[in-house]
Amino acid sequence: MSKIRKSVLAMQGYVPGRQPKGSFVKLNANENPYPPSPKALEALGQMTGDKVRLYPSSSAEELRKAAAEVFGVPFDCIVAGNGSDDIFTMIIRSILDEGDTLAVVDPTYTLYETLAEIQGAKTERHPLAEDYALPESFFESGAKLKILPNPNAQTGTLFPEADIIRLCESAQGIVVIDEAYALFAGTSSVPLLKRFKNLVVTRTMSKSHSLAGMRVGFGMSSPEIIEAFMKVKDSYNLNAASQLMAAAAIKDTEYTAGVVAKLNETRNFFAKELVSLGWQVAPSHGNFLLAKPEKGSAAEIVDYLEKEGYLVRHFETPRLKDKIRFSIGTKEQMERLIELLKKYHSEVRA
Repeated sequence: MSKIRKSVLAMQGYVPGRQPKGSFVKLNANENPYPPSPKALEALGQMTGDKVRLYPSSSAEELRKAAAEVFGVPFDCIVAGNGSDDIFTMIIRSILDEGDTLAVVDPTYTLYETLAEIQGAKTERHPLAEDYALPESFFESGAKLKILPNPNAQTGTLFPEADIIRLCESAQGIVVIDEAYALFAGTSSVPLLKRFKNLVVTRTMSKSHSLAGMRVGFGMSSPEIIEAFMKVKDSYNLNAASQLMAAAAIKDTEYTAGVVAKLNETRNFFAKELVSLGWQVAPSHGNFLLAKPEKGSAAEIVDYLEKEGYLVRHFETPRLKDKIRFSIGTKEQMERLIELLKKYHSEVRA
């Protein structure tokens, strides 16, 4: 007889982007190809013996102050976590009881459903329209919790503010807007926090701030909801080095804006090149593109690119299995990738 919970034995678990050994150009996990702010790297020099020997701030006080200033929210309306994934864990723990329902769109970031399954909650999937617009059923759902990435995590779709407002007005429970890619889109639902007490907005410093290895994220909401998150979070969920680097990086808004601008320019260049090769490219407001090849299977192309030293992402799900998600690297990396795709079409497929 297994001592493990039946629900855990039955679940599949979340599968992150591969992190293989060897020399690869990694374009499979939406990591930033540029280094973090020099000020963040400089902050590591503050890691004296005592900062390593002693526990870090359990509430990440200085980091939250910096984030509150940049985001324009009160200090008591923000919680810090070990990446935004940690924030989602706090959200699920705080809101969903066993048997409650989480509503998500499809396709989307699959970790939401995994966390709900661990909690013993159910997940409603609401398929996006062919153009990836939100379906009416998502607005009408009576789920206790709704989570929506904006821009969407797998398609890059930016949902209009009117949709977010409608979600908050119609929801019977909590609405979470995952803004992992918001800086690339140049828009945010953070201002709506003043208007809706049932809204939570999350951010990560992995994508636009190049701190994926340090694991830093934020949740913003009303003081009452943040207080609940504080109760269920792990006691020392963010280490001292992460807190120092993230506080320095988030305040260096000029550096971050420059990196974001370069990646958006490269994304637009790469999209045009893919279209010229006959690919169908979904409009993206993130640091990635979702595209369908004109010829050949997506899985076959992924294998070909890996042999050439490039890792890209393929999802074996019904609506995405014929597509590839390309994280945006440097201009030089994407130019080389186009050369490889041209070679594939002209030589390999021929």
